[in-house]
Amino acid sequence: MTVNVTYDFSGQVAVITGAARGVGRALVESFAAAGAHVVAADRDEPGLAQTCAPYGDAVLAVTADVSTEDGAAHIIDGATGRFGTLSICVNNAAVAPHTSLLEETVQVWDTVYAVNCRGTFLMTQRAGRAMIAQGQGGRIVNFSSGVSSRGSAGAAAYASSRAATESFSRVAAIELAPYGILVNCVSPGLIDTQPKPLPPVMAESLSRRIPALPLARPGEPQEVVNAVMWLCSDAASYVTGTVLHVDGGVGVGTRAGAPIIDDDVRYDWVTGRQRT
Repeated sequence: MTVNVTYDFSGQVAVITGAARGVGRALVESFAAAGAHVVAADRDEPGLAQTCAPYGDAVLAVTADVSTEDGAAHIIDGATGRFGTLSICVNNAAVAPHTSLLEETVQVWDTVYAVNCRGTFLMTQRAGRAMIAQGQGGRIVNFSSGVSSRGSAGAAAYASSRAATESFSRVAAIELAPYGILVNCVSPGLIDTQPKPLPPVMAESLSRRIPALPLARPGEPQEVVNAVMWLCSDAASYVTGTVLHVDGGVGVGTRAGAPIIDDDVRYDWVTGRQRT
């Protein structure tokens, strides 16, 4: 079944962080195609330039580090200074290095939290202040991950930082609700943004993971974008403080395999099964 959904964000201004590649690049493309003015932000200037090249004046590229106060201010001020307003802030920027708990370094741990947690806080705070000053409400979408609620070897820093982001987003949703600002999280699962060609260890890991997913495939960046755009649209006007999982069902279990057979005779009296 195919259902075509289109959005019109004409006259709105959207900030997208982590815009140099992957989901961030797809977000820029989709919001621009829907008529929004976009501020695309990333610390990777060459990647950011590649993202923004097709859009001319409709997209403003801002090279900045979201984990710093100056960086967050530069991004939000760029939106209001260039386009005069701010409607949407999508805090997609994140880092996810993986290493064992016993080999983790303080430096890497602090960097993960600086980008994923402090960056989300600073951007939400700056965007919230700008939206409140305008008095027209707004939408803030933060990013999490399925590993925020389950164990995953090698993800001590990343998983815990994403759990922190979810908790922070719930608080932000409560505090910003009186101003008509809705705050939500999108939690992607395995999305096809990996480097190509795949490094050998990653390729081996994915060859085991993908068949076990309920949908038995990785998600596409556009499938994450679709969730974000819905949250930013009028269709989600009564949704705030939630975590929207775009994970192909991995959060609820693994793919169904062989036919389901109940060999447990203890409950034949319940099912009425007659065994021969």
